[in-house]
Amino acid sequence: MIDHLTIKVKDFEHETAFYEAALAPLGYAKGDEFPGAAQFASTDGSSVWVVQTDGDVTPMHVAFNGDENAIAAFHAAALSAGGTDNGAPGPRPNYGPTYYAAFVHDPEGNNIEACRH
Repeated sequence: MIDHLTIKVKDFEHETAFYEAALAPLGYAKGDEFPGAAQFASTDGSSVWVVQTDGDVTPMHVAFNGDENAIAAFHAAALSAGGTDNGAPGPRPNYGPTYYAAFVHDPEGNNIEACRH
């Protein structure tokens, strides 16, 4: 199990608002916050940190678990919060016979996925 991960961003305020909205349907809530850093904690003990950087940002791919209702709610919330559709909720048989997922790009180009196997 991953304890935490960090997503580096340029526009901290915008990205923090995006992640607060997008991750809420997946069980994440805003936790600790420091200047330029915000934590989103899950009930399973894992967390995601959004951290401001002045350096280069290379887009990354992150996938979160959820059931079909949470995946649909994640997708809708992420789009409403400024994300870009990168794959509507639905089966992904090319990833596995029971794989179901939705994908969005956050405002800075990170590929964020919600899935279940």
